[in-house]
Amino acid sequence: MPLERISRRVAAFFTIVVFLIVGLIAGERLFFNYGNSPTAVRGEMDLRGWDWDRKGHLPLNGEWEFYWNEFKPPEDLAAERFGTPSYASLPGSWNGTTKDGKVLTGEGYATYRLEILLSDDERVLALRLPPIYTSYKLWVNGKEIASAGTASKSELESKPHFLTQLAVAHTHTKELVLVLQVSNYSHEKGGIRQPIEFGLFESVARAKQLAVGFDTLLIGCLLIMGLYHLGLFVVRTKELAMLYFGLFCLVFCLRMALIGEMVVTQAFPRFNWTLALVLEYLTADLSMLLFVLFFSSMYPRESSRKITTYFCTLTLAYAVVIPLLPTMLITKWLIVLQLIIGAGVCYILGIIVLAFLRRREGGGLLLFASLIFAATIINDMLYAHELVQTTDKMSAFGLLIFIFSQSVLLSVKLSRGYGSEEKLSAALTQLNSGLHDKIKERTADLEQANLELQRKNDELSRMEKSRSRLLSNISHDLGTPLTTIQCYLEAVLDGIVDTEEQKERYLQLIHSKVVSMDRLIEDLFQLSQLEARQVTFKKQLMRTDRLIELLFSRYELDTRNAGIHYTLTLRADGDDQPREFSAVEVDLERLHQVFSNLIFNAIKFTPEGGSIQVEMIDDGEQLLCRVSDTGGGINEQDLPYVFDRFYTSNRSRNSAAGGKGLGLSISREIIEYHGGRIWVERTEPGRGTVFCFTIPVASPQKKLDRQQSNCLFSS
Repeated sequence: MPLERISRRVAAFFTIVVFLIVGLIAGERLFFNYGNSPTAVRGEMDLRGWDWDRKGHLPLNGEWEFYWNEFKPPEDLAAERFGTPSYASLPGSWNGTTKDGKVLTGEGYATYRLEILLSDDERVLALRLPPIYTSYKLWVNGKEIASAGTASKSELESKPHFLTQLAVAHTHTKELVLVLQVSNYSHEKGGIRQPIEFGLFESVARAKQLAVGFDTLLIGCLLIMGLYHLGLFVVRTKELAMLYFGLFCLVFCLRMALIGEMVVTQAFPRFNWTLALVLEYLTADLSMLLFVLFFSSMYPRESSRKITTYFCTLTLAYAVVIPLLPTMLITKWLIVLQLIIGAGVCYILGIIVLAFLRRREGGGLLLFASLIFAATIINDMLYAHELVQTTDKMSAFGLLIFIFSQSVLLSVKLSRGYGSEEKLSAALTQLNSGLHDKIKERTADLEQANLELQRKNDELSRMEKSRSRLLSNISHDLGTPLTTIQCYLEAVLDGIVDTEEQKERYLQLIHSKVVSMDRLIEDLFQLSQLEARQVTFKKQLMRTDRLIELLFSRYELDTRNAGIHYTLTLRADGDDQPREFSAVEVDLERLHQVFSNLIFNAIKFTPEGGSIQVEMIDDGEQLLCRVSDTGGGINEQDLPYVFDRFYTSNRSRNSAAGGKGLGLSISREIIEYHGGRIWVERTEPGRGTVFCFTIPVASPQKKLDRQQSNCLFSS
């Protein structure tokens, strides 16, 4: 292979590395350097002059009131009712703090309090809460808005849990009083080690989404690279380095899911905290073991078999002992794990330096990438001991750079294999054409060479097919709609579509595809927010008959245009005699979304001349709404799955009919948020379907009297 082609690839890699380093620096400034933002002074932070729109959110750093071994009641908002406070500087654990002449350890409980002064602004504010060691409850103006685990004065009753949360502060006052009760009996460090971010809801939510997005991106990269290298090992089992690197990527992938934004905890809120902590330490230990084995296999002459064996024995012994220890002891012995990792880093750097000095293949590139990775690992170690105020995600950036370097080396190796094949083929051709008199003598040699060529071709072909299948599986879901759009655009650009009418039709098709993809993404985002309970519902009291009339009337024109009979029946059932309708507390627009899904599904599969009947029954305890149609019905085997996302076996949820299997899933989340439920009451193929949902009526304290309800509903 020409050297200039290798140089181009190496130059491209270094360009990527430079961009990653610049992005790392920019990311540090973006997420951890807030400029000249205000800080809390003696338990008070003045944000009356803060420009939320221009400066965005900020950390609640500074001096918080600190009450050691006390759980102050959140109802006592006034500082004088809390008593005389001491002050703790956040972010930072309470370890090492001197209280009453004693230096605090990580075990215990405390109350933090901060008063925030705001301008007269009614915009929605939110808090982005990091993992707090190791359980807490948070109140804003006496109202609990977030918690993780069980914070308690007793070690037996306290339950640890790590969770990153986005909590909305529902208030329109000029003062916010934050009361945070924290307890820790399971970790060496106690308290609030990372900044609590505060600002407008959209700004804080965007920052959290970016952080989750980066973690997800890195997890995906690690997963793909791990599976890819394992596939290469299956094709060529002699390449043990591929096996070790693939396993390393998968183990570190699990580690990244346990730290940072804690994707595992977000996906499984009840994930056991002790198991997560043990896995966090085990993955760090085993990933270093696999990393050492990878470099030992890459450069066997530069590594020492004896040192490698000793290191493997040490890491495996640590992996066996750690699950048997209590969590408090595990975290106190963090220095043991860090010494193991430090020893592994030094050993690896020694191997790479020797490989570089002896001019081994890829030595310089791996040395550069490994130095960056080692520096980020050292940063994470220092951060764990609160010696630096950066981030515990630095090693993720370093690992990403190292993965790119490994990809470049793999590409160079494959390219050289192709180059060797080309040179060998040219030599054989020249030999056959210039040495006819020696054909008989060289027949055996040529046959052997041809067999070698065939073997190399087969190996390269298998490796290429493995790579192609992996990339195809990844890009299929997004590639299919984009390919359709590309075909339409090429038809327009190539002049195949030559009339304005055809162009307009093609553009409409393209627009419909884009709108469909946008709608799918929007529905997924909305469904995820609903499942995570991150959507703000604007509830209001309404009488049940008025609510159903508003829902019913919006779709009269649609049913009339479809040629379908559309009727409404209202009933207020009493014990022996008719009674007045009750009141419900609902978000009208969200219920329109539910009703729209039910009605449009009914319209879609009810033939012209059919009927849709809406019946509302108010029994004084709940509102029951029944939507019946005379359509095609639902197959019996599909009934258990009609409310599952992306389930499209039933034709009422088939994408060809205009849906992606998300409408009923969203409807279920909305109804359950209102405290009700939604189900299929009856269905029969060819004779129609009956969907029902319920909403509990408002409590007696919230019901409107006749005069108030008449005034409200008349509007």
